[in-house]
Amino acid sequence: MAKIYLDPERCIGCRSCEVACEREHGHPRISVGIVGDLAAVPVYCHQCDTSPCTAVCYTGALRLDGDMLAFDQDLCTRCGLCVVACPFGAIELLSMIQRCDLCIEKETPICVMTCPAEALRLGDVDAVSRSTRRRAAGALAARLVRI
Repeated sequence: MAKIYLDPERCIGCRSCEVACEREHGHPRISVGIVGDLAAVPVYCHQCDTSPCTAVCYTGALRLDGDMLAFDQDLCTRCGLCVVACPFGAIELLSMIQRCDLCIEKETPICVMTCPAEALRLGDVDAVSRSTRRRAAGALAARLVRI
């Protein structure tokens, strides 16, 4: 299953992903946290394979549907257990819960398409891992050439 992966070294904290998501959905389902002068970290739903939010949802409003997390607002009681259970802090409780659905109606999530630094990528873990290793090997090779 394709998921969004973050390369924290590339995130420049511009919040383009947040703005694009808010424009698309009316409320951002991703937020960028700035950690002192150290890093900018986008917070979003990781579509966990064994998701704590679905485990605590006693009504079945949040559930795994195949390999995607699905949400049925008619079943949601707004109890907030999913908000507390999410290890990433990626669920918000407004009039209804808000969480990333990977822009299911699009081929690529809007945050991934918008990120100018390409810090957010969509893919399966093997493809993203291969790409990250290739980029790291290229950077290492460039440093060794300068030595």
